[in-house]
Amino acid sequence: MSHFIHRHPSAVLVVAGSLGAGSIHAAAAGSHSELRLLPTLFAIAAVLQIGWGVVAVVRESRWALAVGIAINGVAAAAWLANRLVGISAIEGLASGQAMGLQDGMAVGLEVLVVVAGSVALVRHGSPRRWAPVAPVFAALVLVAAVPAMATPHAHSGEHHEDAGHEDAGHDDVAHGDGGHHDEPASDAPTEVALVTDADLGYPASFVGWLDTAESPAARARAQRLVIATNAGMERYPDEASLVADGYTSIGDGSTGWEHYIHVGRIADDRVLDPSAIESVVLKVNDDGTKEVASAMYLLGFGTTMDDVPDIAGELTAWHDHQNLCWEGARVVGTTRATGKCERGALRATQPMLHVWVTDHECGPFAGIEGSHGGGCAGHEH
Repeated sequence: MSHFIHRHPSAVLVVAGSLGAGSIHAAAAGSHSELRLLPTLFAIAAVLQIGWGVVAVVRESRWALAVGIAINGVAAAAWLANRLVGISAIEGLASGQAMGLQDGMAVGLEVLVVVAGSVALVRHGSPRRWAPVAPVFAALVLVAAVPAMATPHAHSGEHHEDAGHEDAGHDDVAHGDGGHHDEPASDAPTEVALVTDADLGYPASFVGWLDTAESPAARARAQRLVIATNAGMERYPDEASLVADGYTSIGDGSTGWEHYIHVGRIADDRVLDPSAIESVVLKVNDDGTKEVASAMYLLGFGTTMDDVPDIAGELTAWHDHQNLCWEGARVVGTTRATGKCERGALRATQPMLHVWVTDHECGPFAGIEGSHGGGCAGHEH
């Protein structure tokens, strides 16, 4: 490869671009460990891109350069296919997702490899006056990849967006950063004179719980989220409708409550969006029948409780789980007294928030008592 670098300085950018993209894919493989196939694909891409970059430094052949162009071109094309139509056969890529820092930088470097590599192949007789500065540009390329490697994979690069979606019926539901909410300019009381389920759009028993919000503005945000979530859940009357829309069970039905998750929606950058609810909880009855009971919003992979948006203070209390043992996307148990899993791997969940669509004695945002979440005690009511 030194032969090509000597003849055309753009070739050094090809090597740097492939090494940078491969390093980002290696980091992404770790941040997607909760999935089955996707981290393997990221790891394969990392091995090919980094391995080729190392080999290319010592190989002096045009075909080696062509191989590097092909490897990175295929990776860039796969990213484009996912963004345009989704790749339904791969969990986590079933729906198109917005670009974030990690994938944006990776695909940018892959495009650099394709373009610079093609130039090096075609214009191999380029003047050498650019050769002294080529290593500098290559170093800058590698340095630019470092922030992407260190960023948790959440496609927008942000976890606390303005969660208001006016078209979904809950504009300004939550606008948070690090657990602190922004109050609207007006803190005028929100009137709630309706008392029936049909008029409210949610169980009437929730009215009293909403009235415990810390301020009228907080109450208004909480109520808008409940109304919008109940409306968004109307398309999921049963288990079959969830499965048809891409949800899969995490296998915890034996607890009496079964969680279905949509991995693509967890991986994207939407927060508190009733049109893209990340999880739905079904109540498992004694006779084996199941009833849709609660929506559950999750933040993106890699987030912690420090990232949760504040909607209505303690009323809308987020929670996570630090003791679940997983095999892929299925829960297979909880940790023993030693803190270790007898089966599967321990993996902390990202923060989550229940919004009930059926009556719950502990309010619209309560956890599941005796199973997941803290119930009334966990929400201090």
